[in-house]
Amino acid sequence: MRRDALYFPGLVPTKFSAIEDFLRTSDHARARIEVADDVLGYSLLDAYAEAEVYDWEVYESGFLVLTLALADWALDHVELDPVLCGGQSFGAIIAAVFSGALSYEDGLRLVRASAAVELDYFAAVPEPLGCLFFYRLDSRTVDALVADFPGELEVSIYLDDSVHAVSGTLADLRLFEDRVRESGGYPFYTMNRSEHCSTVRPLRDRLETEVYDRVSWNSPKWPMLSDVSGRLLTDPAEIEKDLLDGWVTPVRWSTVVEGMRAARAEHAHIIGPRNMFARITNNALPTDVITPKKVADHPSATAKRVHR
Repeated sequence: MRRDALYFPGLVPTKFSAIEDFLRTSDHARARIEVADDVLGYSLLDAYAEAEVYDWEVYESGFLVLTLALADWALDHVELDPVLCGGQSFGAIIAAVFSGALSYEDGLRLVRASAAVELDYFAAVPEPLGCLFFYRLDSRTVDALVADFPGELEVSIYLDDSVHAVSGTLADLRLFEDRVRESGGYPFYTMNRSEHCSTVRPLRDRLETEVYDRVSWNSPKWPMLSDVSGRLLTDPAEIEKDLLDGWVTPVRWSTVVEGMRAARAEHAHIIGPRNMFARITNNALPTDVITPKKVADHPSATAKRVHR
């Protein structure tokens, strides 16, 4: 059989209207939501419908439910032979749950507890921190702009050679945004926290002792592809450490692709709302997406609607 890589993208802003039908009608989604409601103690679907991306606990829990339900559907309806499971940034937590390295219930508890620690940490820093996302500049230009900038900035994300993110204080990022535009780049999103940079090591260490060490880590069903090193991980302690180290290590999509190739993966399946990851992965190996639209267009969904 074909050797498949299952991959979960990081958290991306998604309109609820684009995913609502799947969440409300899919049996896989309803099963995931029922457990989430029990663990969280409230209606996640109702909260998710009203949440903004900065409502970290609700938005991350909802995104976890959405992508896991899509993955559940894929195992039932797509011919798959997984040789690895991985994720980028927040997607790595989803991969840990789907691979079994973390139980679903513990995954929900980890998301809720992590959000509380993160909010406390970022509220207490001397200057507000953020992460600026932009495109249309190559990596060499980005590195030069950061090196020449008088403030303390770090490149957090190298998605491909045109999509990047830089972390620092919000004040410095506003100035850097001007330099991005002057150099021909296009800023499109500033998040209200820094990530994937050495600045947030105190947060990484708090998360380890206050959250990650308080849940159970297991051997995964499939090896987990690290977005930190590109290695395949099967040891529970290594997986926990790798997810934590993602906070202080820049994301490099080339590391992920090289890891897929080293594992001799022949096909990638990107699971989640439609985004740029499918495009950049398809440059390296054949790639399919598992999205709410794919579920809606599948013959099984059509048959279900006719039956109803």
